[in-house]
Amino acid sequence: MGTSPGQSSTGTQTVPGQTPQTEPPAALGPVYAEHLQRLLDRFSEATVPAWRYADGIPTASVPAERLVEVCAWLRDGSTPRFELLIDVCGAHWPTRQLPFEVTYLFHSVDTNLRLRLKCSAGGETPTLPTICDVYPAANWPEREIWDMFGVVFEGHPDLRRILTPNDWEGHPLRKDFPLGEEPVEFYRSPAITPSVSAEAGGGAGTE
Repeated sequence: MGTSPGQSSTGTQTVPGQTPQTEPPAALGPVYAEHLQRLLDRFSEATVPAWRYADGIPTASVPAERLVEVCAWLRDGSTPRFELLIDVCGAHWPTRQLPFEVTYLFHSVDTNLRLRLKCSAGGETPTLPTICDVYPAANWPEREIWDMFGVVFEGHPDLRRILTPNDWEGHPLRKDFPLGEEPVEFYRSPAITPSVSAEAGGGAGTE
C-alpha cells in the first residue's frame, strides 16, 4: 500500500514538491585552514594531530622520510609560500612509540600566515634528516636539539654541542636524564667580608 504526499512511512517522510530522502547525508569532515588543507592534499602521509593548540596555528605531522620534501614544497611550491623558518624545538614524550618530537614553525611574509610541522623519531639513536639545505636558519636550532635531546640530524654540516661543554655526557632535557646535584665547576669558598660599619670604624669597642 503506497503513501500519498504528506504522509509518512517507516524511515521516510515526504513533503509536497520534494523527493523523500532515503539515505542519511554524508558526514562532513573537519574543516582546516586553506594552506593546511593544501599540504594534506599534496602529501597523503601528512596527518593532523588530535591535540588542540591554544595559539590556533594550523599543524600537521609528517613522517621523517618526507620531511625535507615537505619543507622544500612549503618554501617554493605552496600557496602561500612559507619563506621563513621561525623556530625549531624538541620534546621528549617517553610513553610514545616515537618519543622524540621536533617541531618546525614557518611564516609566510606575503600573507602573515603561519604553519607548524611536527616530525618524530625513536630508537636508541633517534634520527631525522636535516633541513639546513632548505632553511639554513635550522643550523643552530638543530644543534641545540641534538645537545639537549640527542636527536641526530643526518646531513647536518656541523652537528656538535652548542650549550653544554664538548665533554658533557648525556642530553639534559631527556625525561630519563638523571636528576641530582651537579658539582659547580668554578667554585670558591666565600671570603669573610668585614661589615661596612667595621670598615668605617663604627664597630662596637671593648674596654
